[in-house]
Amino acid sequence: MAAPARYFRLIRRTTAGGKAREREGGPGRGLLPRYGSGRMRSVIAAGALLLLLVGCGSGGSSKSASTTAPSTTATSSSSSATSPEATLRPATGGSTTPVSVAPTQPAAHLVAVRAARQDTVDRVVFEFSDRVPGYRVSYVQKPIRGTSGQEVPLSENFVLEFHMQQATGFNQDTGQPTYTGPKQLQPAGTRAVGELKQVEDFEAVLTWVAGLKAQVPFRVSTLSSPPRLVIDLAS
Repeated sequence: MAAPARYFRLIRRTTAGGKAREREGGPGRGLLPRYGSGRMRSVIAAGALLLLLVGCGSGGSSKSASTTAPSTTATSSSSSATSPEATLRPATGGSTTPVSVAPTQPAAHLVAVRAARQDTVDRVVFEFSDRVPGYRVSYVQKPIRGTSGQEVPLSENFVLEFHMQQATGFNQDTGQPTYTGPKQLQPAGTRAVGELKQVEDFEAVLTWVAGLKAQVPFRVSTLSSPPRLVIDLAS
């Protein structure tokens, strides 16, 4: 505490000076002469202020709080879009009983028909440009005839019929066909499906049949982007 010591030495010198002047015949009353009282008040006030400042500087401690903002890590997941039909796992189980769904409005427009081997099943696909229509998938007996009464010949003994309501391969608004592919297919590499044939496309009723080598269980599903009706046949 060097500053307080200096203050007391200053007081002592001033007091001693005052006494000397008193002994020399000054008019002071008491220890401090009159002419020195103003100076002494200034010195004492300065000393008191110095003590206060020293005390605050040595005794006080400043605390600094650092706040750390929480950080969040954004994780984005990306998925590669592949054809749902290609990644669709073959249906397990299945049945030989009919499967049907009520028709929709307006009519769906057929654009493609295909059949291929997929792992443990033969897969038949009807692709549409806008929506999947109502359908009934069921086994039927030969001979197969349309509304015209003309028989559709099939070489296989078992027939699975795809009867689609509110569906067509022709666009009435444009006057152009939406399905321009063959109306008879003989897929390669399939085990159960020997042939596919269109029976008729008449008044928003579209019918195809598959000639099968055996009456195998089947399972029906639908896909989107593009809309498809998918039939898996165990074989």
